Amino acid sequence: MSSFGVFGALQLPLAFGLLRLSTEGRPAFDHAIATIHRALDGGVRILDTADSYALSDSDLHYGETLARTAVETWHGPQETVRIVTKMGMARPKGRWMPNARPTHLKKMLDGSLTALKTDALFMLLLHGNDPGTPFEDSLATLAEMQRAGKVVHLGLCNVDVAEIRQAQRHFRVAAIQNELSVINRKSAATGTLELARREGIAFMAHRPLGGHAKTDTLEKNRAMKPIATKYSVSPHQAALASLLDVGAPLLPVFGATSAAHVDASLAANALRLNDADRTALAEKISFGATAEGLETLEPVTPPDAALGQSPGTSPEVVIVMGIQGAGKSTLVQRYVDAGYERLNRDLMGGSLDDLLPILDTHLREGRTRVVLDNTYPTRASRWWLTRIAHRRGVPVRCHYLATPLKEALINVVLRVLDRYGTLPGPDELKELAKSDPNLPPPGALARFAACFEPPMADEGFAAIEETPFVRVPGPSLGGSQRALLLDVDGTLRKTRSGEIYPRDPDDIEVLPGRTQVLQRYVDTVWKLFFVSNQSGIASGHVSIEAVRAGFARTAELLGVPIDEFAFCPHTAFPAGCFCRKPMPGLGVWLARQHGLSLKDSIMVGDMDSDRQFAEAIGAQYQSADAFFA
Repeated sequence: MSSFGVFGALQLPLAFGLLRLSTEGRPAFDHAIATIHRALDGGVRILDTADSYALSDSDLHYGETLARTAVETWHGPQETVRIVTKMGMARPKGRWMPNARPTHLKKMLDGSLTALKTDALFMLLLHGNDPGTPFEDSLATLAEMQRAGKVVHLGLCNVDVAEIRQAQRHFRVAAIQNELSVINRKSAATGTLELARREGIAFMAHRPLGGHAKTDTLEKNRAMKPIATKYSVSPHQAALASLLDVGAPLLPVFGATSAAHVDASLAANALRLNDADRTALAEKISFGATAEGLETLEPVTPPDAALGQSPGTSPEVVIVMGIQGAGKSTLVQRYVDAGYERLNRDLMGGSLDDLLPILDTHLREGRTRVVLDNTYPTRASRWWLTRIAHRRGVPVRCHYLATPLKEALINVVLRVLDRYGTLPGPDELKELAKSDPNLPPPGALARFAACFEPPMADEGFAAIEETPFVRVPGPSLGGSQRALLLDVDGTLRKTRSGEIYPRDPDDIEVLPGRTQVLQRYVDTVWKLFFVSNQSGIASGHVSIEAVRAGFARTAELLGVPIDEFAFCPHTAFPAGCFCRKPMPGLGVWLARQHGLSLKDSIMVGDMDSDRQFAEAIGAQYQSADAFFA
């Protein structure tokens, strides 16, 4: 018997996954218990579940309750069974949504401990890397749980080598659960399986038959047919046997919804491939990988103090990183002018990974002054780049543009206005981005901010140079005119009919006290603007002509001059434009058109999006109730 890390030696190197017994189309509870018992009777000693193995958020921890009940009611040696659970996913209305925020993980831990009736989980895996949460924060939370004695062993799901190495800074990674099958061998090809083998980490292969939706493709798999025919087994059993033949630390996680399906998978363990089978398989598929990149490398020491100055004259690779709209292209030009070669995905096409072999070739050929610019928001996104440079003996410097999200959004809006003179809608932005790579949608900036991990010296940087953001005063963002930026519906007017917004000018009624207050600002030379979200246009509930007519009627009823009706006509969900509040687009556009000083202006509104809009453009904010009191 081989050892599978913290699981020890296993008579049967298979784990039983409870996903299909717990989610959509699941069998009755008693039937599921009987199916799990069949697996345990057959020698399985590892049950794989998750807090999110359920129908929805109202059904969380169902799979854990199933696992615990199955063990409690089994007549075999219960103490030999290990339950592996996962967290980091949510199930709103039955959907699968990543949620690895520290608050969510801590809440789910309490639920898992209760469902499994234990003081400490045997093994907890992070279900996935949540793009809305810095990976570092999720890892630190797991480590905190372990230090508190609530988790014995920790592991990861759906990760690569870089993310595993990142996690090892926080805790010992006891298990990895990645997809691996004869259909999908990515985790082997990219070195994840080899890393697990070298470091004694159990590798739990989920979807060992390619996933429930793809199992039929095994019937036609040219590598499996000869084995299935030779041993008179199904292609599915041949595929599972091929994985089992890889040996420790590989531990396939199979699923089943009936005793017959359990028996079929268990039978694959009895099939023994010989050397001739392995030779024939190797001609078609491989579970091996290059060991390159798995070794631990020490940071390269810079040859002289000049490395701390940019641009330098010594060999170095420079990563210019920061949020979209931070001004990376402008900074990179300084390096290019100083003789550095620029590698940029937008200019060269492809992905960030495609730049890695190009960088390696440059360094191998002695072209050792290179600058790469991209967002590089996470440690994992920077990991391979630094290792390639270290392998070639070239130090790496990080030049980080520390631009806040709200300033980056303004920069992108200014870029859009400079190039196109207007604020495009979501579909227009997508179309323009095909030929203009420096035109990210708002969601891209939000994703950077959500997952950003600051650069640190232990990543292998010989130096980190941080440039704080400073906006240069000038006419590009307005002038000195003070303004009232006024939300409309709920702030200045309501409908007579009770509708949320008017479809007809005759349905408009101005709220009390508005005219008198606004007139005082007009008398002291403030300009007045309507700033409104009108998603009813995109949804077809109201025409753009009716919206304009409604604004004109509102201004008429107020009896004060309104200098501009600024509104967003695009969809509310999902918001994909820069002009929908709280995005800063309309404020920036008005500032440029009318010479406004946004810091001296006031946004008046009745919703949180109005307050956030004021913060985004640097204006003051007052609620409608307080302003018109």
